[in-house]
Amino acid sequence: MLVMTVKADTPHPLDNLQGNRLDGYTLTLGEIKQLRMSGWKGFTLYLQDSHGFLTTSPVVKGIFSIGGKDGVRPWMDLQYWEEVEFQTGRDPRISLSLAVTCLDLRLFKCLGAMIPAGGHLMVSYEDEQKIHNDTLRSLNRGIPPALTSLGRLLFMAGFHHIKNWYLSEGGFEGPRKLWAEKALTTTVARAYLESTAQHIEGFVQRNPGSDHSQLEEAALERSKEILEVIRGELCGLLKAKG
Repeated sequence: MLVMTVKADTPHPLDNLQGNRLDGYTLTLGEIKQLRMSGWKGFTLYLQDSHGFLTTSPVVKGIFSIGGKDGVRPWMDLQYWEEVEFQTGRDPRISLSLAVTCLDLRLFKCLGAMIPAGGHLMVSYEDEQKIHNDTLRSLNRGIPPALTSLGRLLFMAGFHHIKNWYLSEGGFEGPRKLWAEKALTTTVARAYLESTAQHIEGFVQRNPGSDHSQLEEAALERSKEILEVIRGELCGLLKAKG
């Protein structure tokens, strides 16, 4: 499978994704397309293994915007697939789970680095892989967005305000997604962290129902990791202020 990367005459922020290393794999940009809105680019992102084989389908597909009027900062709107296959020219194809190999967080940190303070990243959870199904089911059970499997990746990639987002557009509705935002100022950062901690602590302290599931158990485990990060971040903000 050949992926042709079309680059503009001048460097584009998306070029920064090309060639990033993820534990023996390399990020490879597909075609970058100019979309109808000024400053919007459509793109795909593949993985290449150490033998030069590419995934048969993208791990990420979406839109990158450089931002615009009224202080809008750069943002991305993405689809993400954690289960991929490599086309090696023989059957069976080689499968890879980014979740099992912990490549998922490394990937999201690369994506997060594309977004500056005040920007946001949206990721759909309406596809059919495990991460999408688990995220949807978790949200339906009242689990805070940051404690879902997808939300945890976004939070650990530097986005400390995460919400469930769906916009009705009169018949042109896009998929439901998580909206993750980076704080523009330290004051906003503190508010985001404190709000996220409050929602997580409320979930942790609630009485589990009789139908308590593995989804809740997984969310409780993620809560320990995320609350520890929040405490560290808040402590750092207090020291910087002092």
